[in-house]
Amino acid sequence: MNTSTHHNHDDHDHYFVPFLLILIFAIVEAVGSWYTGSLALLSDAGHMFSDVAALGLAWIASVMSKRANVARHRSGVSYAELVVSIINAVAMLLVVIFIVIEAITRFQQPHQVQGFGLIVIASIGLIVNLVVAKQLHHQAHHHGESLNNSAAFLHVLGDLLGSVAAVAAGVVIYFTGWMLIDPILSLLISLLLLILTLNLLRDIWLTLKGQLTKYHQHAHDHEHHHDHEH
Repeated sequence: MNTSTHHNHDDHDHYFVPFLLILIFAIVEAVGSWYTGSLALLSDAGHMFSDVAALGLAWIASVMSKRANVARHRSGVSYAELVVSIINAVAMLLVVIFIVIEAITRFQQPHQVQGFGLIVIASIGLIVNLVVAKQLHHQAHHHGESLNNSAAFLHVLGDLLGSVAAVAAGVVIYFTGWMLIDPILSLLISLLLLILTLNLLRDIWLTLKGQLTKYHQHAHDHEHHHDHEH
């Protein structure tokens, strides 16, 4: 097995497990949000579905960027990675807008939420997200941080925050019956996600302008790696 094939195999393993875990749990949370009536859980499910797209696209871009003849921006980053990163950032912005609109509606008409069911489902979601985040962090640490990997990690980090908020909302509702905590925490998570997404967009913009970023360095190192292979 040559180095290139080995790298592709690594990417397959690295993205497949998180992709499958998040896809299954996104469905569980979507059904769970309908069952419990929780916006925090629905927003977390929304993030998870955007994650499925993010990881799927990152997987494709990662495989494509390994090819020596792939089209690259003058910064050295492959066009596939740039496009995928932009799609991910836009998807996150759309999720944030949806949560904010839904939360405002719930302030006007509070929904009844089942606290205990919310705690159970969100806690499992938190564990799933920790496993996935650890795997993506491990990938970035061992293979260098790419724009593409950073975008996928951003989504999972958003999920992690969403799961923490959903667990907290469940605990407050279960012990106090205060329903407004659900949309309040949903808005807080949206704000944090917005900041993370804007940071990603800034990195994409700097890369497009050809300024030296950590992603540019990674792409440059990767080209040297290809030169040594040939």
